[in-house]
Amino acid sequence: MTLHKQDLLVLKQLQTGFELLMQGKYPEQIPAEECSKPLAQVVLCFNRLAGQMKELYEYTVPLARGNLNIERPGKMNFLAAGIKELHSKLNHLTWQAQQIAKGDYEQRIDFMGEFSLAFNSMVIKLDERERRLKEEILIRQKAEQEVRLQNKLMTDNIRYAGSIQRGFLPADLDNAFLTICNIYQPHEHVGGDIFDYLWNEQTQTLSGYVADIMGHGVGTALQAMALRVLFRQAKEKRLSSGDTLRWINSKVSPYVAEDTFAAAIYFQIDFKRQVLSFAVAGINHLFAWTAQQTGLISKPGIFLGLLPDPEYEEHEIAFQAGDVFLFLTDGLFDLIADRKAFAVTTPDSTWSFLHALVAEHKGTDDASALKIVIK
Repeated sequence: MTLHKQDLLVLKQLQTGFELLMQGKYPEQIPAEECSKPLAQVVLCFNRLAGQMKELYEYTVPLARGNLNIERPGKMNFLAAGIKELHSKLNHLTWQAQQIAKGDYEQRIDFMGEFSLAFNSMVIKLDERERRLKEEILIRQKAEQEVRLQNKLMTDNIRYAGSIQRGFLPADLDNAFLTICNIYQPHEHVGGDIFDYLWNEQTQTLSGYVADIMGHGVGTALQAMALRVLFRQAKEKRLSSGDTLRWINSKVSPYVAEDTFAAAIYFQIDFKRQVLSFAVAGINHLFAWTAQQTGLISKPGIFLGLLPDPEYEEHEIAFQAGDVFLFLTDGLFDLIADRKAFAVTTPDSTWSFLHALVAEHKGTDDASALKIVIK
């Protein structure tokens, strides 16, 4: 059988086209008009096959790169049928993953063999993990709520203790002999500062003290209250200022922790003798505005509870009408930067200055003061 020259040319084009297809390349359409009818049918089939393979390639490459938003081949491209089905399942899998991300752990897949098993196992574990996390969060929330409740109860109790502690402090005093004003600002709701004074109308004497327990908080406040009881007991013994501190020192150890100490200054004002006597134990300073002396007065004296039997020397200052004495704890004394300038100002100005200091440094330390004005 002899082939026409045109058929031979078309056969050569078909051979070249198949070779290109096998190399992953896509030939141009081969014209079938001028060849024999049987060969023309082959050419048409080849052109359709080459077109479908090209369409399949252009479909699978972006799909392999993860691009699911691509146009699918036509219905007549049966070569792409399996890939189109996979494409549909991948789209559905993407939707399922989005649902899982929203918390829907009921999603399962059953169309991808071992991947389905791994995927479903992952979803089950995610569900279990989220359940555990929610349980842990709930437990922590309950614990935090309990802590907040306990903190509130503790804060309320501390505030109540603070109001009780303030209730033990004496009110300002104003009689025919003197006027007493006080400042009291604990570090928090309760504090380690304590002061007290008692006026004896019969003997025309005032006895009192300012004390400071090292530390802050409820424990320190309880120690301060124990110290108050000791000073009250000492007052009943009618001791001198120095002997009062010696007696307090002998009794204070059970009420003061080993790693802390108590500081105090004790004074007695005798209006018949016109003399203020005082002894110091750690609070070693006072301010005076008298005819005898004006300014800061400092004397030595060891803290209470450090030694078994220390000496507390007694000091005296004569006074007259118009004189002023100022006793304060270290929490307030340490805030006075220029004590010389502080001492030469008027007592009223210094008192206003102390109030401003307390307001400015509220919460940094306990701060207490007594101002006594002689009439």
